[in-house]
Amino acid sequence: MSTVTARDARPPLLVVRAMNPIMRIALRTPLGRLISPFALLEFHGRRSGRLLRVPVGWHEIDTEHVVFTPAAWRANFEGGAAVTVHAHGRQLPMIGTLDNDADNVAIALQSLADRHGSLRQVGIDIPDNHHITAADVAAVDRALIRFQPTGA
Repeated sequence: MSTVTARDARPPLLVVRAMNPIMRIALRTPLGRLISPFALLEFHGRRSGRLLRVPVGWHEIDTEHVVFTPAAWRANFEGGAAVTVHAHGRQLPMIGTLDNDADNVAIALQSLADRHGSLRQVGIDIPDNHHITAADVAAVDRALIRFQPTGA
């Protein structure tokens, strides 16, 4: 008997590359209020020091804001890093902290799936009534970045 797991279902790279420049501009304007499932992260690369602007899916789990990503830039948030988040038409100074623990990521993804019925919004396809496991997280290479206000 084979185990059915989650599979990566991100949009084609061509679509992402076409949309990201538009999202980078729109999310920094009042128009960003209308693009509610997305946010723009602005942070400095930990090695390059250059300013990065990354459009992401912006999710709330319990009372915490999170981003799920397979992207290499997530390493910038290991140990915590300052970030400006443009979400819902507002600019928010925050600290983002990377969580690579597959069990923690699975719990957060399951919470999102329970609320929305699917994980398509984070680029993951799961069978109906499937409970997300750490093995699923490893299969789709997702990590979680948690965001807390800086108080500034």
